[in-house]
Parts: sequence; C-alpha cells; structure tokens
Amino acid sequence: MQRLHSSRARSWIDKLTVNHEEGLSTAQLMLTNDDLKPVEPARRQWGPWNYVGFWVADSFNINTWMISSTSIVNGLSWWQAWLSVWVGYSIAGAFVCTTGRIGATYHIGFPVVNRASFGVWGSLWPVLNRSVLAAFWSIWLSWDRDTIPNTFPANSGTTTADYASFFIFWLVSLPAIWFPVHKIRHLFTVKAYFVPTAGIAFFIWALVRAGGVGPIVKQPAKLEGSDLAWEFVKGVLSSIANFATLIVNDPDFSRFAGKPRDAFWSQLLTIPIGFAVTCFVGIFVSSSSVIIYPGTEPIWDPLDLLERFIDDGGSAQRFGVFVIALAFALAQLGTNIAANSISAGTDFTALLPRFLNIRRGGYLFFIVGK
Repeated sequence: MQRLHSSRARSWIDKLTVNHEEGLSTAQLMLTNDDLKPVEPARRQWGPWNYVGFWVADSFNINTWMISSTSIVNGLSWWQAWLSVWVGYSIAGAFVCTTGRIGATYHIGFPVVNRASFGVWGSLWPVLNRSVLAAFWSIWLSWDRDTIPNTFPANSGTTTADYASFFIFWLVSLPAIWFPVHKIRHLFTVKAYFVPTAGIAFFIWALVRAGGVGPIVKQPAKLEGSDLAWEFVKGVLSSIANFATLIVNDPDFSRFAGKPRDAFWSQLLTIPIGFAVTCFVGIFVSSSSVIIYPGTEPIWDPLDLLERFIDDGGSAQRFGVFVIALAFALAQLGTNIAANSISAGTDFTALLPRFLNIRRGGYLFFIVGK
C-alpha cells in the first residue's frame, strides 16, 4: 500500500514537473529548467526594431505622462523639468544597456545573472524581492467612477468601481501571459503604433481646443540658486527611480536578442527619446487644460482630462475619448506585462524551477497580485 501511494505521488510530481534536461539530480532540478537555461538560437528572435518598438510602447503610459508635474509644481519651468527628464532617462538608458548586455551576450535572464553577484542560493533573496515587488505594483488601478454605487466599507481602501475596473483589467491581461516571451514582442509592436498615435492626436486636439499652449509653458522658474539645482537633481532622480525596475530586469528581454548589438543602440537611443517625448506631450496638454477650463488648476492626469472632455462634448467627441482611453488601457497593459508579469514569472521560475516555468510563474504572479 505504501508503495502504491509513493508511486502515485511520484506520478503526480512528474505530471507537475516542467520541461528540463533528462538525468538531473533533485538539487539540480532546484536550479534549472528550459526557461532558465541560455536561450537557444531558434528563440533569439528580437531584432533592434523590436527593442525600439518595445521602448516606444513602454514610454507612452500614464506615469510617464505625469512625471514632470511634480517638478513644475515645485518650482521648475517646463523646459527645466523636461531637461531633467532627458538627463534622468539618458542615465537610465545607459544602465539598461549595461545590464541588458549580459542578457544579450549570454542569453540569460535576471535570476541567473544574479547568481554571479549573490551566489547560486543567495540569489534567491533578490529574486524573491523582485517578484513580490512586481505583485504589489500591479495590485490596484485607481479609477474614479462616482456614478457606480460603492458597496465596500469606507475603511476598505477601495471602491466597487475600483475593484470592478481592476478585475476587468486583470481578465484582459491573462491571455497575454500565455504567449512565450520571444513572441510577445508583437504586442509591443502593435502598441508602438497605436498608443503614440493616439497620444499625439490627444496633444493636437487639446491645443486646438485651447487655441494656444497655455500658461505653464510661459511661466518662468520659481526657484533660484541651490534650490533650483536641488529641484533639478530631484527631477533627474525621479526619472531614474521611475525606471529602476526595468533597469534590473532588462536581461529578461535582451536574452532573446539575435546579436548583442541588437539590444544596445536601439535601447540607448529610444529610451530617452521615447520618455522625453511622452513627458513633452503631457506638459503641453496639461498646460492647455487651463485655457480650456478657465479658473482651474492644470489637469495633469490625462484620464481626468478625458472625463472632462466627455462631459462637454457630443457623440464625435465621446468616440474620440473612447479611442484615446483605449490607447491608455493598452499602454498600461503593455507596461504591466513588461515590467511586472514577465519579470515576476521569470523570478518565480527561479524560485521553484522544477515546477514553474515563465508561463506558470506569470499566472502565479497574477493570483498573488490579485
């Protein structure tokens, strides 16, 4: 009877085990599987334009749109805040290429790269930290929908509208995790065309409605001397901090590069340009909002501005808002997949490689985060 139970247990374990090399010991199965091994040539399908599309797609998101707002509110002029973004993301891009070079050369991801610094078993600690951080980053979307009755207690920290919106976003995200990383590049290609086009259309629409660029673009800096210098440094550091996660986990994507140089210039140039352009659009659209709605403070959140557009427009304007809002939803989806689910899936794989691959790790990440 004991042998029967032992045989059944082994059978279940074998069914749950992911693909790996034959003949590995139990200890070796705790360190490797097919998703942790160096990527074989057949899956090295990311070329330089895939990385350009990836970062153009990633740069157009709500966080980047608003990254300059704090610096401007704290006293920098628009061009000083924008310059701090250029400097910050140029530094971040250099670090991305540095970490990404390891992945592009040796075709290994962040969990395996970590082993060189922390040791084979010690690397599990930063990997665990990274995966938990990704799960917490993805937990809540904050959408204000006052028209939906709230059934949650006041001290719950959320509302029915927030939870429903988040659950819909969660369901939409699930299919994207199914595809292997070397094929998910097509999602970023679609996003790279659709989302920036919608963002630029929003930019033109807002300026046309305002009939000008607005007061933010015309106001001088409110700070001088060391105060100005320190605020500029804070703007630079804020840009780098907004990008810190992607600096760490770039090997998760660069490992799929056909050649090491495919992941170098394409990232080094696209990162500062893409993120600076998004910030530029965000500054000018927010500045024009003061003209469109006189007597109000600048509307930095593009979703809040789109809500205002719905309230004072006809059917054509509502359709335009729908298309742009859809673009922002796709932007957040792509950012969540890139910065959270793929990275967390890779990290979970390293924590339990005998039973988890990137796909299973990605779904486990969504269960933990939700």
